[in-house]
Amino acid sequence: MHVFAIDKYLGFDVPSWLAVLAVPFSILFVPHVDPNDMGVTTKIAAAAALAALSSTALAMPVVSNHGTSLTLIYQNNLNTTDDANHIGAIVLDPMSPVAGAQACAAIGESLLTRASIESHSNDFLHSLSYLSFAGYQSHSQQYHLEGGAVTAGEGARRLNFVHVKDSHKKLPVLCTQSSSANTATTSNATASNQLTVSSSGNKYVGFRNQKSFRFNGIPYANPPARFEYSTLYNGTGETIQATEYGSDCVQIYRTTGGEQCLFLNIQTPYLPKAGSKRDLRPVLFSIHGGGFTGGDGGANSGQDSGNFASREDIVGVEINYRLSTLGFLAIPGTDIKGNFGIGDQVVALEWVKKNIAQFGGDPNRVTIVSW
Repeated sequence: MHVFAIDKYLGFDVPSWLAVLAVPFSILFVPHVDPNDMGVTTKIAAAAALAALSSTALAMPVVSNHGTSLTLIYQNNLNTTDDANHIGAIVLDPMSPVAGAQACAAIGESLLTRASIESHSNDFLHSLSYLSFAGYQSHSQQYHLEGGAVTAGEGARRLNFVHVKDSHKKLPVLCTQSSSANTATTSNATASNQLTVSSSGNKYVGFRNQKSFRFNGIPYANPPARFEYSTLYNGTGETIQATEYGSDCVQIYRTTGGEQCLFLNIQTPYLPKAGSKRDLRPVLFSIHGGGFTGGDGGANSGQDSGNFASREDIVGVEINYRLSTLGFLAIPGTDIKGNFGIGDQVVALEWVKKNIAQFGGDPNRVTIVSW
């Protein structure tokens, strides 16, 4: 997006929030306002209004982690019937309050309000304290919110709200988080919750729900021929829609599924700024059970890591692999050697090793589980 002459009208820099949008060319015209007559609050409101105007003029802005990391915080008590009584937030990298308002608007959200935090004070006290405890933020870190800042350091017993006098002070930003779907089976991508991550020359379009950033149906292997070992996915320059689960692998107990089924799913609480390897989380790599004859890594597998992402601060990965005859047939004296499904699992691990850092996971801290 190209914006002309806004800086001189508002008296502050605009480009910091443009990095998180990838949208068509447009021009915004604004009436002249003397920046000397504008306070910090007025500037923030004007910035948010401009961002909202540009958003409504465009069909679907594509949010990415190009300009800032995104951390989704949600105090998960593992009671889905109680989720409606809790809210989360998205934490962005340090920036000025004006830039923070713009950046929140660019992801379809707004600066979190003091009233919202106070009405869910225990949730935010624990969530913000954990960020300090884990070393992601400093002790007693302040965060920009609407009209001020809030702090809750490690071991804090209450939230402290302060007024920010310096309009250029850079602090982490607390944005609202409006996606409320709370389970794998009820979560869907919409124009307002999608986001894009780049890795290995491709763009992956995922989405967020109440508890994690989610990328479903990622192809981790090139489509293999029958009874041949899979190889690491080598497509480049592609935009991969990772918003729906991929096909299950063929199995005797289901009428659905297909042979082109080598997909994985990711749930993560954190997307680092593009190119950064900072604060990567441990990875839980789940291989579904089923006696090598059935199962999948999808929404109904019981392996979805959305709760792990928000409750335990880890990145979850679940995979499909070939099953039964197509996955394990071996014929002595021929080129059909068997264990193709095991080979798929290894290739999926190779994909994780190569790409998971872009989704917030540490490739050197991967735990493999199966059930």
